[in-house]
Amino acid sequence: MKIFNHIITTLLILSFNSFNPTGLLAQKRVAERIYLATDRGAYIAGEDLWLSAYCVDISGATELSNLSSVAYFELHNINSVALVGKIALSNGRGSGHINLPPGLPTGNYLLRAYTKQMLNEESPIFFEKIIPIYNVLSNERVPGIEIVENTEHRESLKDLKSGTSLTSLGQESLIDARFGVGGKVIETNSTVPVTLINNSKEMVSLSISVFKMDSIHTHISPGMSSYFGPLSSESITFTDKHTPEYEGEIIKGRVNCQSGTNLKDRIVFLSAAGGESDIYTSYVDSLGLFSFYTNSIYGDREIILEIPTADSSSLFTFELFDPFIKRAVADIPGLKLAERIEHTLRERSIEMQIGRRFGIDTLYHKMKINRDPLLRTKPIVYRLDDYTRFPVMQEVVIEYVPELRFRRLDGKPDLQMKIDESFNAITFSRGTTLVLIDGIPVFNHSNLLNYDPLKVKTLSIYPAKYFIGIASFDGIASFRTYKGDYSGLSFDKNVRILDYQGVLYPSKMTASGLDSIKNFPDLRSLLYWDPQIELSSRENIELIVKSSSLPGTYKLIIEGITSGGETLVYSTEFLVK
Repeated sequence: MKIFNHIITTLLILSFNSFNPTGLLAQKRVAERIYLATDRGAYIAGEDLWLSAYCVDISGATELSNLSSVAYFELHNINSVALVGKIALSNGRGSGHINLPPGLPTGNYLLRAYTKQMLNEESPIFFEKIIPIYNVLSNERVPGIEIVENTEHRESLKDLKSGTSLTSLGQESLIDARFGVGGKVIETNSTVPVTLINNSKEMVSLSISVFKMDSIHTHISPGMSSYFGPLSSESITFTDKHTPEYEGEIIKGRVNCQSGTNLKDRIVFLSAAGGESDIYTSYVDSLGLFSFYTNSIYGDREIILEIPTADSSSLFTFELFDPFIKRAVADIPGLKLAERIEHTLRERSIEMQIGRRFGIDTLYHKMKINRDPLLRTKPIVYRLDDYTRFPVMQEVVIEYVPELRFRRLDGKPDLQMKIDESFNAITFSRGTTLVLIDGIPVFNHSNLLNYDPLKVKTLSIYPAKYFIGIASFDGIASFRTYKGDYSGLSFDKNVRILDYQGVLYPSKMTASGLDSIKNFPDLRSLLYWDPQIELSSRENIELIVKSSSLPGTYKLIIEGITSGGETLVYSTEFLVK
């Protein structure tokens, strides 16, 4: 029998790191620490905050951790949590960017980050960094702001000498950056190659930022080495209250039922609209609780929760638990305001507003992600515009799709798929075919039969046996609409559609598409940001940095870690005129 088994596990994962009741397993406990590199130290409300995550196991030899797959971050002011986000991790590295709401009041904010494995420590040590944020469109301020005299500005990275690495002062820098044409003096609106050179004997993982230096105050925060010092895991008390997220985010929630409704041991489905196969299953326990062990859902999406076998007359609602701890911040120093920063604030304000108006996000690039663990085989694809269009879905299936047929089962329409059985026999499935419309499961095939085929762009057929956690299907038929918004699809009354904040898409800003934007007023103060660069020993790569219309002094900062656990920071300055 030709069967492709693609299994998304929903079983409770117990690691050797957290289970050792008899002492037979002498496995060390993983103690993680996280560090977030940002593109710069201070922001205007409305700008993007770019992040590069380093998650390290410090329980033995300091090295990037391969345990946690999700990092959580929170941005606090003295009164409340301003925003939250998630970063997907792969072998200890991840990245993303998030827009700072234009309504944020002026003040100092605390950026905090952690993993679920870190929360298993009795006294977790979070990553924390103070970030000043200025609102140039409102007078609203966070309490504690102090007006000061126009004192001389001091950079938060004041210890950095131009062109040096903090890990190797007096020696050869572990990392070096060399400018091409023009050296360290370049013209506005020009292109300059920058060569990064790994002088070390180890692989290095880096993030690089190139931005304009200005008079806005940046707070002095601990560097990467402060978080990644070696530490014996025996000195840490673990509580094991949280399941480590090995494969992706664990989404937990509850079904709230009316009196008399019992959904114990029913299968609940979670799916994310717009994806190919973001579909997961879980059992409902006696308390109505469920847990989805996902491979992480990317981006802000709509998710659909459904219990297909529930009685249609039953009434219940779904609740998803907040994955963030949102622990109150004890103390955030007040922001000091001085008149000398007025010009910089005006300059950054114009840049922010132009960027939002002219769509500077077209200069961003999403990095490649490993997705779709379910649909890995190549499908049979039908592009319906290649055929005469019929107004009825059943006619489309009959005329063009020999792998499918509609039959009636218990008086209801049932879509069946032709699959390969043993001895190369071809027969229509006896089990359930999974029907997807824009990634959403349609268990009631009457809804598919009544769906407008003129809205469908493609139909992909996967004629094999599939397992999604604790559910199995004889083939998958995936319908994709032109807009990807499942318009016109009807749902049963107990289906719930919720807004969901997934992990950030890993992305970078290199402005490589700048030439394709006509009449763009280029006032970028952030010229280049790449959060994840891997360099082998003695390897070098060439980056292309495009200057904007803003003259001034710019800083190039590289942060990173070697495969041996040594942290590094490199900084150099150049002039744009």
